[in-house]
Amino acid sequence: MTVHGGHDITTETIAQETGINMNEERFQKTILSNGIRVISEYIDSVYSVSLGIWAIAGSQDESRETNGIAHLLEHMAFKGTKNRNAYQIANEIESLGGALNAFTSKNVTCYYARLMAEHLATGVDVLSDLIKNPQFTDDDLEREKGVIIEEIREIEDTPSDIIHDYFSEQLFPDHPIGRSIQGSVENMRSFTIDQLTEFITNHYTADRVLVVASGRVNHHELVDLAMKYLSDLPVGKGLLLQADATPVIERSQRITRPISQSHLVLGRRVFHQGDPRRYHLALLNVILSGGMSSRLFHNIREQFGFVYAIYSYYDLYLKNGLFGVYAGVETDQLDTIRDMIYNELRKLTVDGISLDEFGKVKQQFEGGLVISLEGMQARMNRLAKMEIYENRIMTIQELLDIIEKITLDDLMDLAHYLVQPDQFIETIIVPETIKH
Repeated sequence: MTVHGGHDITTETIAQETGINMNEERFQKTILSNGIRVISEYIDSVYSVSLGIWAIAGSQDESRETNGIAHLLEHMAFKGTKNRNAYQIANEIESLGGALNAFTSKNVTCYYARLMAEHLATGVDVLSDLIKNPQFTDDDLEREKGVIIEEIREIEDTPSDIIHDYFSEQLFPDHPIGRSIQGSVENMRSFTIDQLTEFITNHYTADRVLVVASGRVNHHELVDLAMKYLSDLPVGKGLLLQADATPVIERSQRITRPISQSHLVLGRRVFHQGDPRRYHLALLNVILSGGMSSRLFHNIREQFGFVYAIYSYYDLYLKNGLFGVYAGVETDQLDTIRDMIYNELRKLTVDGISLDEFGKVKQQFEGGLVISLEGMQARMNRLAKMEIYENRIMTIQELLDIIEKITLDDLMDLAHYLVQPDQFIETIIVPETIKH
């Protein structure tokens, strides 16, 4: 029998409990009897806690007809619960000097708060209320639909944003992972309270929920609070198996818009978040796009001045991933820039990577990683994502050791895998006056 904060917790209640204490990084994980995972990282150099309740539920769990409902639900949760109205939800955290927010991605939805450590109980109470007890009204639903429709239109009016949605849908046609997180205006207008309730019932279940905190957090207190507020969360059916991605239909797509500049994304499908090559891809992405000294920026923007914005990026999901290169260009330079991007990619495999560049990119990546994790929010996010995508907790030193062990040959192998022209597609937005 284990005792947490005065509550007796038997081995039936805690199915698994692990702890790591390495290089002063103190992680603990407890799994409650209903499957909720409670994970914490204690850091005694701060006086605050970044707390998140994560649901492994996002646009991946939507059909074409329900695309956008996960994001709508995230918004609607803040409109009121059975215990609090919208003002009380915000005020209960903000009156303590804290901050409250949420986000939806393809794979997850996270409700999070940053607050002083002594107010941890309030944070767990409010966040639990959001995912367990949202209270929907027709008036609130119609208002929030209007808000999200304006968000969708703003994205559609920003070609440097919307092109990534077009690219993803072209890369994963008629598949949940290829659809936008916001959904369509038509879908948004059609959603009902019954559909929101059904999504909660099916996807906000204990087997999909994690309670994660980084900062001056007592793990046993966090477990007690999770038990108090979430132990009655029902167990669901687990993660549903996604259909395999269908073959790409359009290798090149041109879309016209009433704009003055053209926009280009070229890229391909890659592996999922759990693939060990993700670290190699992170290093390769730094070579291509890691600041003003990177190859794309220096060799295309700085030397020729043809573009203002150019960068490479990757998004890795539970089962799939993508890699892309974006550029915003003058239309008469579009073909030139496209050829220059392909040339920079080919140079990775033809000319290779020097030992000097390889050493610098490792230093740049490691430095950026350590600096980024000096914030509690980033540390909490990292902790949750490690558990969701890898089912393990890794210290920063372990991660740095993995990076150090990557060889130049490893990186070149990844470059040869990545740069296969027959795997690339192109998504282009051009001014509507341009004929093609």
